[in-house]
Order: sequence, then structure tokens, then C-alpha cells
Amino acid sequence: MDHHCPWINNCVGFYNRKFFIQLLLYAYAALLVIVLSSSMDLFYMYDRLTQDPEATHQTAYICKTVFVSLTYCMCVLLIVTLTNFIKFHLKLVLDNYTTIENLEREEGAKSKFDIGRRRNWEQVFGVNAWLWWYPAHIPASRPVGDGVRWRVHYTRVIDEDEELPADN
Repeated sequence: MDHHCPWINNCVGFYNRKFFIQLLLYAYAALLVIVLSSSMDLFYMYDRLTQDPEATHQTAYICKTVFVSLTYCMCVLLIVTLTNFIKFHLKLVLDNYTTIENLEREEGAKSKFDIGRRRNWEQVFGVNAWLWWYPAHIPASRPVGDGVRWRVHYTRVIDEDEELPADN
């Protein structure tokens, strides 16, 4: 399990982590489309309100301008909020940490499960790069592994019963 997400009311784990990351990225992309496509409209609405004296007397036009402005501001706020959230979760995938492991790790420690950024990514999104965007599991886009046994980086695995050699 990676973490329990209250927004989707489900636990994010091995078989649905890809979909969680995709949800974040697709929501982010949709917000960017809204902000970029409505910027010019919003500019023209405000320009009309300041230039056209009749527009200031049209209640419907003023309400529409206020509504579009509020929607625009909420989208910008969500983009700002999601930016750091997406960066955090992408870093976890690339470093091969779960959210819970990240809370428990020591500062600067590398995961023993970190097998390189590409292979870490493939453990979540599958080996076929053409299907990383596809929001479904088909045999070619399944995550690598079984969710129980994990590949480890052999130089970071230390038997916990062994003591490290003292420096002489």
C-alpha cells in the first residue's frame, strides 16, 4: 500500500498507483487547458467592462464575468496546489518510495528498492512507454512485479543482523 487517499476514498497501492498518478496529471492538464484557454476571454470581458458603458449596466454580463473570474481563480489555485503535490508523488515513484515509507525514512537515505529511475517508473507504469498514458491495465501495460516481492539494489541491502565493519 502506498497510502489511503481521502479524495478518491480508496487505498493507493501496487495495482492502482499508476491510475492515481494519472488522475493527478490529467486533472493538472485539464486545469492548464482551462486557465490558458480562458485567459484571453477573461481579458476581453474586463476590457469590455472598462470600455463599454452599456456592459456595466448588463447584469447578465457582469454575472458572467464574475463567474468566469472565480472559476479562473479557483483553477489557478488548484494548479498551484497540485504542482507541489504532483512533484512530490513523481519523486516518490522515481526514487521508489511509497508515501508511508517516505514518512518513516531518515533524511537523505536512499531506498534499497531504488533500482534506477527508469525501472522504478516501469514498476508503476509498465515497460511499454507507449501505454504509460493509457488509463487501464492490459498485459502490455501492467506494473512490473507482483506487489509482494520487490527487486532490490544489491549495494543497499545490509543484513540487519550483521554489524557494519568499524573504520580503522
